[in-house]
Amino acid sequence: MTAIPIESRRLAPPMLALVGNPNCGKTALFNLLTGSHQKVANYAGVTVERKEGWLRTPAGTRLAVLDLPGTYSLAPNSPDEQVTCDVLAGRLPGERRPDLVLAVVDATQLARQLRLVLGLKRLGLPLVVVLNMADLARARGVDIDVEALAHALGVPVVSTVAVRGGGADALFGLLDAALPPVPPAESAGSMVDDHRQVKHILATLGLDRLPAHAFTDRADRVLLHPLAGPLLLFALLFLIFQAVFAWAEAPMGWIEAATALLGDAVGRILPDGLLRSLLTDGLIAGLGGVLVFLPQIVILFFFILLLEESGYLPRAAFLLDRLMGGVGLSGRAFIPLLSSFACAIPGIMATRTIQNPRDRWVTIMIAPLMTCSARLPVYALLIGAFIPARRVAGGLEL
Repeated sequence: MTAIPIESRRLAPPMLALVGNPNCGKTALFNLLTGSHQKVANYAGVTVERKEGWLRTPAGTRLAVLDLPGTYSLAPNSPDEQVTCDVLAGRLPGERRPDLVLAVVDATQLARQLRLVLGLKRLGLPLVVVLNMADLARARGVDIDVEALAHALGVPVVSTVAVRGGGADALFGLLDAALPPVPPAESAGSMVDDHRQVKHILATLGLDRLPAHAFTDRADRVLLHPLAGPLLLFALLFLIFQAVFAWAEAPMGWIEAATALLGDAVGRILPDGLLRSLLTDGLIAGLGGVLVFLPQIVILFFFILLLEESGYLPRAAFLLDRLMGGVGLSGRAFIPLLSSFACAIPGIMATRTIQNPRDRWVTIMIAPLMTCSARLPVYALLIGAFIPARRVAGGLEL
């Protein structure tokens, strides 16, 4: 492992790391804290995305802000979770250990996310718990006593609404006080029974009997039902594909018409020759042949984003796990293969969420075989070239 020189760590601004479960609002908080002062790259040697920015506290301290990949625990089961754990432990080459950790918690899912907070506390790093989506929790009847939770955890707790301007004002006031002068060593304390301690904290706050997940539980009874769940899933997939081809038909026609008009205009201006052929038949026609599929890709990814933000995609993967397991695939392969109907490249990129390396490689190999719109004209050309137009038994044609 490449060590970071002590001089570099002294000169670099303190690093603030955002950690939390997927879909807890962590990225929204990162955008709110850093604004336009952010950059995106990949961690060295892996395809996991790295988001870093900076902010200045009310006291004038400049902080580097690192948005770590979402994780459910500190026992990694995927490349994303492994990167998060390695950064927090200071094991990732070329990446220094954070000086302060913000544990971003979905206030509507507090009972499920406290275990990660307790694991982060054992690391010995300065920790601040950020209760995000506090407005949604109150709307569902879950009123969390922030001071009591901070006392039970033994760390500062602040409530935020990351999607609103000014939603992190209370957090800014805590940052200077939470930053230590020297990064502490990792705690050597023994492991505790996290489950028992989650239960104790919820009982202390009076949240152990509240139906915090009543809505999602009722929805899961339908969405994950052995009969109704698959029917709803396939109805949804049918709707998505109908929308992809029906809604995209008009803008695809506009692109084709605009490409033809532009080619004709350039052809009338230029004299017949190589330059005219290069621009009209090569550049304009080639670019139009690529752009014509953009409406389908945009519509498909709109639906994928909608399903992901609503929390339905993990449920779809659960429903399809047994079906796809019959052909040697994981249920998580559903998302990459669905993306591959628009384009294989984002489908292959999406396979990084598949935990098992074998399942990930199998999905990568299958993704280019999905039938996208660009392949349909090729299929039609090959069928017309090699299969004769001949009638067979029963009035069917080849």
